[in-house]
Amino acid sequence: MKKSISFLSLIIAFLLLLCGCKSNAQFPSTVGCEDILNAAISVTNAPEFEHEYLKSKNNLDSFSLSLWSDGLFTESDEFALLDDYAIYVSAGTTTYEVAVLKAKSDDDTEKLLSLIEKRKLTISQGDKGMYDPDFQMRMDNSVLKVDGRFVIFLLTDNNDDAVAAVEELKVK
Repeated sequence: MKKSISFLSLIIAFLLLLCGCKSNAQFPSTVGCEDILNAAISVTNAPEFEHEYLKSKNNLDSFSLSLWSDGLFTESDEFALLDDYAIYVSAGTTTYEVAVLKAKSDDDTEKLLSLIEKRKLTISQGDKGMYDPDFQMRMDNSVLKVDGRFVIFLLTDNNDDAVAAVEELKVK
């Protein structure tokens, strides 16, 4: 009897471990950066935007990307690495931003990740912190992740809900 209970416990533990593992769910090929951005902002308190760069509007160029990422009006080498993009930057004093960049190749994701790291540094050195009482909390809780060729940056009031909404776009 002890052996059968022990064996059953082992099977249950294995199944729990198996269920607890992350799935290899991926975004369908029809999901683009704008879809991911819309999913993230739909479940958070997105304030009015100051800038919204969308590939569907073709309103981002190399210079605008550089201004966004590091505040400099120079050409951004990373612009050539983009297959798709969607960036939402709040207006006013609220610190809120969602950026989704899709690399042309797997090798380019690290460079786009570095670009968003520059953006985080640019935000942290700006003056919004003087006006937004939630600035530091949002910066500390920001999410930056690579998912396939997508690089996703979430700086919202509820990143957990934003991540969950983004994950719902995936096929299992």
